[in-house]
Amino acid sequence: MVEGLLPFRDIGSLVRPRQDLSEGLHVVRDADEWARHWAKSSSGSSFGPPAAAVDWQTEMCVVAALGTRPSGGYQVLINTIEVVGGGLTVVAWEIRPGNCVVTCALTHPFHAVATPARTAPASLIKLVAEQDCEATDY
Repeated sequence: MVEGLLPFRDIGSLVRPRQDLSEGLHVVRDADEWARHWAKSSSGSSFGPPAAAVDWQTEMCVVAALGTRPSGGYQVLINTIEVVGGGLTVVAWEIRPGNCVVTCALTHPFHAVATPARTAPASLIKLVAEQDCEATDY
């Protein structure tokens, strides 16, 4: 397997008020498993978008999920997917709300991408940043 960065495309990035997708990295390699993951990510919402199209012959899905967070304002963003030493390393940012007014509801942020299919095991490196909100004077 050639080492280096893999291309990827966004297929979903949501924050749901209710979700059963556990915190961590989820690698999805077939349509049935993707349908189960998407159903979990869309639970609690009758207006959730349909699962994104993936070419399962050539692609797989990588999902970084934050699990339950205590309020709104949290995000997760997959930054890179790299082939390293026979495995895949996924680097994702957890963005935490700084001095922000946020919803007081539990949220479950996740980011899903499609990338060229690989059978190698995958690991997650999660980086954390805090993003302050701009104060608005009225």
